[in-house]
Amino acid sequence: MKRALPFLLLPLLLAAAPVLAQQQAQYSQYMNNNYILNPGTTGVEDYIDVKFSYRTQWTGLEGAPKTYYASASSSLGKWRSTSKRTIRDRRRPFHAIGGLVYRDETGPTSRTGAYASYAYNLVLRPDLRVALGLSAGMQQFAVDGQKLRFFDPTTQAGSASSQVLDGSVGLWLYSSRFYLGLSGAQLLGNQLNFSYGPGLQGEGAPGNTLKRHYFATGGVRLPLNDDWSLVPSVLVKAVNPAPLSVDVNAKLKYQDLLWIGASWRAFDSAVAIVGLSYEQFTLGYSYDAGLSELAGYHGGSHEVLLGLRLKKKTQVVCANRFW
Repeated sequence: MKRALPFLLLPLLLAAAPVLAQQQAQYSQYMNNNYILNPGTTGVEDYIDVKFSYRTQWTGLEGAPKTYYASASSSLGKWRSTSKRTIRDRRRPFHAIGGLVYRDETGPTSRTGAYASYAYNLVLRPDLRVALGLSAGMQQFAVDGQKLRFFDPTTQAGSASSQVLDGSVGLWLYSSRFYLGLSGAQLLGNQLNFSYGPGLQGEGAPGNTLKRHYFATGGVRLPLNDDWSLVPSVLVKAVNPAPLSVDVNAKLKYQDLLWIGASWRAFDSAVAIVGLSYEQFTLGYSYDAGLSELAGYHGGSHEVLLGLRLKKKTQVVCANRFW
């Protein structure tokens, strides 16, 4: 029984995740890269948009989450490669593609994913577009037995992993003044299939099913004068059985150079954000101060975002300088 115990604990670790929190990684600077939540934003900029991010959550707490990701997206079509576009050109729909890779580590568990996305952008008015995006890829969930700790030091646990296909869908309505988005992640709802040894199969165990996540977001740009603008936004996240999560954000921007902002994640954390853009580079930093019962046990969360704008051309209606 002692030898079987660590194997039996593996599905319990995974089962606890959807009960305590959402399965998707937590981000604080998603408003600077909505692509990580909504494939409908694929290629909305008139350049190749590349982002790198690192997040360490609940610093000082052993086994706390750490998340890394890299994303890239771009529109397609030679008609957008010149500044001498006609009105007809501006009203043409266009296609876009992108990709995302990430790794999320929490204690002995890890999640690694790779996705490719496609979006179709349709012009409703000269300054209003709507995009439908699809994302498909694979996730790998793993448990590192060497990182498990037991009261009996002689007890050893094995490692296990499971790979599943995954898919997301997103709708994105945007202009130079506002944006609205709806998206769903882990829509296939696949089950993880862990094998812990002879006669110990994890397939179909409670909690081993990927939960569908739904996101609704919206923001508006409010010009204060020629140089300053305020961008309030909101994000609502829903996944069963976790409670509804609401983020309220505000970002104050100076031209296309500097911004400061703040977010309030209901009953969880308060976030301070600062960033700057210089030529093709963007750098953002955020700090989360905990507001939950766990706040007294950690030193907050840090997130760094680096962006590259490659082959930047004349801006379309949806540029980072607006939001």
